[in-house]
Amino acid sequence: MFYKKISLLTILFFLFLTGCSDKPITVDDVVGIGDDIAEVFGKDDSDNYGNSTSIAMLEIPPSLDNPNYNDALKVPKSIDASGQILEMSEAPVLPTYIDMMIIKQGNARWLEIQTDPVSLWPYLSQFWRSQGYEIKIDEPINGILETDWKKNEINFDSETNLINNEDFNYNASKEKFRVRVEREPNGFSNIYLSNHIMEADDVVNNNKIIWKKKNSDISREAEMLVRIMEFLGTSREKAIESLNNSEKNNDKLYIDLIDFNGIPAILIKDSFSKMWREIGLSLDRSGLLVQDYDRDKAIYVISSAKIEGKEKIYEIKLTNRGDKYLVTAHSSNRLENISYKDARKILKHILSSYSSAVAKK
Repeated sequence: MFYKKISLLTILFFLFLTGCSDKPITVDDVVGIGDDIAEVFGKDDSDNYGNSTSIAMLEIPPSLDNPNYNDALKVPKSIDASGQILEMSEAPVLPTYIDMMIIKQGNARWLEIQTDPVSLWPYLSQFWRSQGYEIKIDEPINGILETDWKKNEINFDSETNLINNEDFNYNASKEKFRVRVEREPNGFSNIYLSNHIMEADDVVNNNKIIWKKKNSDISREAEMLVRIMEFLGTSREKAIESLNNSEKNNDKLYIDLIDFNGIPAILIKDSFSKMWREIGLSLDRSGLLVQDYDRDKAIYVISSAKIEGKEKIYEIKLTNRGDKYLVTAHSSNRLENISYKDARKILKHILSSYSSAVAKK
């Protein structure tokens, strides 16, 4: 009787399959079906299987409610010139309280925040839009975000010899920010900002403006770190207090540009973690933009058209020498050597973004 029931169920099962497909079932289809099922669900032929019994389905305790996935946090999407919020947008919810602080070591200042980059990323995008910046580069996988240029405009009277049209807006300067987010082993994320400024140098025919690069404004970077803390829920007073505390206990830095066995190199006497952060920020500030990095191998991958007049990829290598480190520049192509002149030029760009107290040759 037991086998008859199995046979009947088997026939009904195959009739069901036949009704779901235009292709008739063949003997080959029947043979091996048990093997397929066993392969998917596992081959458990234990004696206890036949003695198992069903249990009641799991139920959610009355004290627990299902999470509401529609109640996403509203964050500012755009603001007007006076700072009033014009539009709100949804973003993933961060914890109610987030531990964060501004840290400064040498020429590097960053925001350390107790969350992972994945949860943090939507908030960073929304923050820059709330400040009136358009996003030009948005690469959450690499942890790189860059805003577009934002122009500061001033008007000139027709009495000036510069422009005859008094309604013409002359862009005195423009700036953008580049952001890198690095995941820390302790579950924190570090946010590094670099400020980039261009100022009007001249106006030529057809009111075309000639732009000249200025050094990064470190105070603007600090201000934006404070604003990010505000945006994420910290009061401005506490954010400024964190900024002021970060200025304490920062020793002088020893750094020099040398010739090391015929290779140009920057010699730094510092801890690796401190030097790693400073080199990364100096690269971004100087326009040698970090595209990728491998901290374990102590390598930054950068991209720039400043060196050879065309966009090219280079590697910046940090090598330990006792209590000091050597910073050297290399071509990303292992089959191609970088010239002494170009390598030295890259290193001088890095030095130019350090404080004025460093030694330069």
